[in-house]
Amino acid sequence: MTAAVTDTAITTASVEALAPASDETLRRRMRWAGVLYLALFFLGPFAFFYVPGELVVDGDSAATTANIAADTGLFRAGMVAETLIVAIEIVLAGLLYGIFRSTSRWGALASSFARVGEAFVQAVNVLVSGAVVVAVTGTGLTAFTDLERADLVAWLTDTYAFGVMLWGVLFGLHLAMLGLLVRRSGFLPAWLGVLLVIAGSGYLAQSWGHMIAPSADEVLAAVVIVLAIPGELALTWLLLRARPRTA
Repeated sequence: MTAAVTDTAITTASVEALAPASDETLRRRMRWAGVLYLALFFLGPFAFFYVPGELVVDGDSAATTANIAADTGLFRAGMVAETLIVAIEIVLAGLLYGIFRSTSRWGALASSFARVGEAFVQAVNVLVSGAVVVAVTGTGLTAFTDLERADLVAWLTDTYAFGVMLWGVLFGLHLAMLGLLVRRSGFLPAWLGVLLVIAGSGYLAQSWGHMIAPSADEVLAAVVIVLAIPGELALTWLLLRARPRTA
């Protein structure tokens, strides 16, 4: 008798957990996801474009080392921004799963796992950035010459750059799967799903393109901006509006 009651309770809880969220719950999740996406639009460009653009000089490890040494505060600020991005990505993965689990539980789970994987690689990159600070300041590296420390900084920054391409693959997969979920959801416009699939394709093209033909990085960077920005901006706007349509 007790076992039967327990099984019934577990089954009921499982059904409730997978049941579609109420309109108010869905709107609340969408708004929070929109707010976090908006935060990423400020933190991402600072951490991934402004800071490296100011400090890293391609092909000149000595200049890169000197720049970081002269403005370690800016480099550390970029690290802080990246840790905030990691935290936001993990929370967003949970929110998006909650929003789309009634559309496809396994699709939402796979999409969210890809986003968490992206956050993990970004966290590893923060660790690499910490090693850059150690190499630049010379802490614990007294036996290294300036040239050797510069070479180490070059190796670490190259490793960091490859890490960006790696999490770009995971993010591209996440966006593509999210686009398919949006198309099936019924409460967000189907055209947004198409834009997100295109955005995911842009990130995949950039990341895999870098691995295959790194000489094409500038072209690939332009491609990902053209393909990804419209979908991500539209998603952020529609999430902030939080006006899900009835399926």
